[in-house]
Amino acid sequence: MIRLQAIPVTLDAAAGEDSPRTITGVAVPWDVTATVSDGTQVKFMPGSLSAAGRKPKLYMQHSSDLIIGQVVERLDTGDSMLFVAKVSATRLGDEALILASDGSLSEVSVGVAPTKYSFDEEGVMLIQSADWLELSLVSQPAFAGSVIEKVYASIPQEVPEIELNETIPTQEQI
Repeated sequence: MIRLQAIPVTLDAAAGEDSPRTITGVAVPWDVTATVSDGTQVKFMPGSLSAAGRKPKLYMQHSSDLIIGQVVERLDTGDSMLFVAKVSATRLGDEALILASDGSLSEVSVGVAPTKYSFDEEGVMLIQSADWLELSLVSQPAFAGSVIEKVYASIPQEVPEIELNETIPTQEQI
């Protein structure tokens, strides 16, 4: 009997790093009105979220019980706030990377605590400043432009042991 012993294989979607496990995209577009889950209409003004300070946590569906990593980079482009999030090497993190990679979860949503805001004549909450607490992978975002643009995944794959039932003769045995 010939027995093949397989070794673990890693699939990498990005070269140059040992295990990138990152998601990048648009966290929130500026000057766009959207209706959030409680029915409030909200508009983030340019610069309302800081690219510095405490790193927002990365959740699934705005649930702090489903933490999968943290936002490690933020960039204000003038039109929107971009993000790079590192996904933790956990079972839930692996599931999140798979769902983001196959497009099942292709949007994000910010979780904030507004610190300076007002309401316009139509009742839209204009956020001038907010503490950015978390970013969530979601199935239905409030802002259509809050999207995942790239997923860099390195997930260890289990490879089963393979057994062959018959021995194949070598050249010397023939």
